[in-house]
Amino acid sequence: MIRELPPSVVNQIAAGEVVERPASVVKELVENSLDAGARRIRVEIQDGGAAAIRVVDDGEGFAVEDLPLAFASHATSKLAAVEDLDRIGSLGFRGEALASIGAVARASIRSRRASTAEGSEVRDEGGVETAPQPCGCPQGTQVEVRDLFFNVPARRRFLKSPRAERARIQELLAELSLARLEVDFTLVADGREVLRLPAGENLAQRFARCFGEDLARGLLPVQRAFGGLAVEGVIALPDLARRDGRLELFFVNGRLARESSALHAIRQAYRDYLMGGRFPVYALQVALPADQVDVNVHPRKAEVRFVDARKVAGCLHESVRAALQASGSAALPGAGASIDPALPRARAGFPDLPRGLFGAPAAPAPFPAAPPLRSEVREPGAGAVGPAAPPLPSAAPPPAPPAPVPAAPNPFQRVSGRFLQVLDLYLLLEGPDGLLVVDQHALHERIVFERLQRQHRARDVRVQRLLVPRVVEVVPTELAWLETVREDLAAEGLVVGAFGPSSVAVHGIPAVLTRADPERLLRALLAEQEAEGRGLVRDRIAERFHSIACRSAVMSGDRLGDAEIGALLAEAAQLEHPHHCPHGRPTVLTFGAAELERYFRRRC
Repeated sequence: MIRELPPSVVNQIAAGEVVERPASVVKELVENSLDAGARRIRVEIQDGGAAAIRVVDDGEGFAVEDLPLAFASHATSKLAAVEDLDRIGSLGFRGEALASIGAVARASIRSRRASTAEGSEVRDEGGVETAPQPCGCPQGTQVEVRDLFFNVPARRRFLKSPRAERARIQELLAELSLARLEVDFTLVADGREVLRLPAGENLAQRFARCFGEDLARGLLPVQRAFGGLAVEGVIALPDLARRDGRLELFFVNGRLARESSALHAIRQAYRDYLMGGRFPVYALQVALPADQVDVNVHPRKAEVRFVDARKVAGCLHESVRAALQASGSAALPGAGASIDPALPRARAGFPDLPRGLFGAPAAPAPFPAAPPLRSEVREPGAGAVGPAAPPLPSAAPPPAPPAPVPAAPNPFQRVSGRFLQVLDLYLLLEGPDGLLVVDQHALHERIVFERLQRQHRARDVRVQRLLVPRVVEVVPTELAWLETVREDLAAEGLVVGAFGPSSVAVHGIPAVLTRADPERLLRALLAEQEAEGRGLVRDRIAERFHSIACRSAVMSGDRLGDAEIGALLAEAAQLEHPHHCPHGRPTVLTFGAAELERYFRRRC
């Protein structure tokens, strides 16, 4: 009943996990080129990659004696012992990519090393390999993949249109290139060059080529070292947030990957600036020792795990939060809300400053190119020895932290005493350089929100005891988690005790959340029970401040007296983040005097 599967079946099963679409082939081949030390990579595709994919690099190339194992399954140069799995420094390591590609396509490899006079070629068509043959070719490796899924017609029917497949390949190549600024990338589709990324540019310039100048103008630099761990890259201003998370680009030692706690930490840093359903834009890289990260947790190597996930998440959160708080000096003209492209532009609280993304041109670029470190192990699938992980921050003295940047000025600290309420919703104020239009609900919402936060940060947590405890039914895993964090919950003012085999009783809640429903508050914590500890509990309770502040603020249609408006503006002048409400909407739009003069044609 039990039989050993033939290699052709094994490779096709593996291909089902590794080779999902043409972009999967491009990813594997480009990563092999990077591991081979390539400095120029050219990708050519036809018919969205379904007809042909060709990846040409100038890397070290295959040795002639390695080519017979090029398409062999689980043949690799990057691992020699099981201990090597704990310190993987290359992008590829399993040795199954080329075998999987050859099982579902007609593939060929041409390669030549600098020390040899002629190259060699090997082919694999649907799992049938040929012996290496001599050929002429330049130094490096050329891998050509034709008729993808020719022997798996059901899989070919699931491919999208050529235009959609080409777009995904272009997007993928752009994403991979952000971590390797020292490499020149070119993409040619159906004979036409569609992407050109020259080497030597800084991260902001490459980001602009990949995703557009408008998006790149709103980037803020991030560069922090935490002892054994470094975070660097760029993040976008909150006004440039998107409706999807496709531009949340996270790299670990040069590898594009995802990790749930890191993703959550970055989004939490943006929480006070974004509306619900909006996702930040960033390209951030974490550099840490290779033995502190596990990259062997996903068939397509799309996810990683950290040994100390809480430390990495905390460093990311602190780095992004600090950059956002200092964003007043990095904001650029035009960033923020606008009324109409043909009319003068309104700024969402941030002042106009000279253009220049990273300040002085001599400033170091994020993701600096590090000299590659060579490994003793080789992989036929890559064709040569690849660079190891980037130099770790602990190997050399950490770079001096950038000079602190002053926070964005509070516009309410410079307004005159004159104001006017319009439509029982907006306040018109006179500033030293123009007109301020304030959303009274958004501003009051921010005031209430920060007031609640100050009380919570003061750690003067007062508990509102419930006259009748609220009983909440839970499943066994939730009950076990609540037992482990019971003390943390109590420290945040949420008193929970056991109540039978499958339920708990809420005896008290934080006094600042007296209007919150105890069961909903507890359910909000249980929804993310896989992330343990006081940081989660504090974050989940603080998230309730958003809804409380919204319900407590003055609403549209509330007519305010002069004394109420004066008190509102006086408290607004003391805000830490006056420019946005907790949901990310702007509280104030600023029209400069020069803009008003142009609007009324006093100035041309």
